[in-house]
Amino acid sequence: MKKIVFSVVTLVLVVAFILSACAAPKTPSPTPSPEKPGAAAPAPTAPGAALTREQKLIEAAKKEGEVVLWTISWSPGPVERAFEAKYPFIRLKAWDGSEGVKAKLQEEYKAGLYTPDVIQLSQRDLVRFREMGILGEYEFPNVVGWKRQPDHNFWKNHQVSLRVPAYNTKMVSPADVPRKWEDLNDTKWRGKAIMSLSGADYPLLHAYLLGDVTKEGIKLERSVKFWKDVVQTTRPVIGSGFKGPMEQLVVGDVSIMLMSSATTTLDLIRKGAPVDFAPINKVVGGVWGLALTSKPPHPNAARLLLDFLTSEEGALVHADSSPNPTLHPTAAKKAYANQYFASRGVEWTDLPMELAADEEYNRAADLWLKDILGVKR
Repeated sequence: MKKIVFSVVTLVLVVAFILSACAAPKTPSPTPSPEKPGAAAPAPTAPGAALTREQKLIEAAKKEGEVVLWTISWSPGPVERAFEAKYPFIRLKAWDGSEGVKAKLQEEYKAGLYTPDVIQLSQRDLVRFREMGILGEYEFPNVVGWKRQPDHNFWKNHQVSLRVPAYNTKMVSPADVPRKWEDLNDTKWRGKAIMSLSGADYPLLHAYLLGDVTKEGIKLERSVKFWKDVVQTTRPVIGSGFKGPMEQLVVGDVSIMLMSSATTTLDLIRKGAPVDFAPINKVVGGVWGLALTSKPPHPNAARLLLDFLTSEEGALVHADSSPNPTLHPTAAKKAYANQYFASRGVEWTDLPMELAADEEYNRAADLWLKDILGVKR
């Protein structure tokens, strides 16, 4: 009897235990913690992931393999090496065609031929080429907040080519170095000066320094008179271009070049030649711009080149190889030309394009050659 009772009690306990276990609530699974507000999803790494603008250009440019730049006053080597180090799959072909590059460009477009992808010329030339349909628009993403820029995207200004008097440091004593424009009009330079046929737009540029080029009109009389007086007083040797006359200055054939290219002068200074520019308080020059052509053979590589030249790295390499003052706001703090002028207390400026039409430059050139230098065109 006891065994039967014990068995029944045991059976009841087992059944109760089983029912209790079945009725017990399950332990809840941990709730996933929500993502923090604003947390970015991991960047996709799988094939076909979204590419950046530059990556798209790079992939397309790899198929093009090269990019062609036409310009004037190019120093071969530094820019090509820097660009090709960044983009080793693109070869940069730069052609310095001197003044012939402009005629060649027009001839090709008239004939339906398209060689250059990018051109670097004076703002004055770019105005004319835009009217001829040779330039294409480009957004120039790096040129934001730069000064001296046109209100369109056919080109962007990036350097300034200045005109400065230069002298031989071995032949001109510190006391005789010109420090203002009027110091050029001195008989002590008679038989010791040289002047170039190049830079024939200078009467217009100098008139701007005098305050005679405004929105109300252009007056060249004071500028022309000043330079006629300088030439009559000094009776300079007349040369062609800037490099030839500067070579005569370096070897001591003459003591002073009344109007030189800052680019050529600074390059010689950096190389240790016995020349320097006169530290006149304010000088003027023309702006140089970069443009995409309207039918570039290598459009993607061309955009990469324009982006490179307007980046801090590219602008600095280019400005130092020229050398010219750069308009890149950060590179200007390091560029050789910008710092050299600043160290001398020289302020530089340029003639805004809206103040002078192309015919004004031509009129100034005629006056420079005929009235000032007495040369027949």
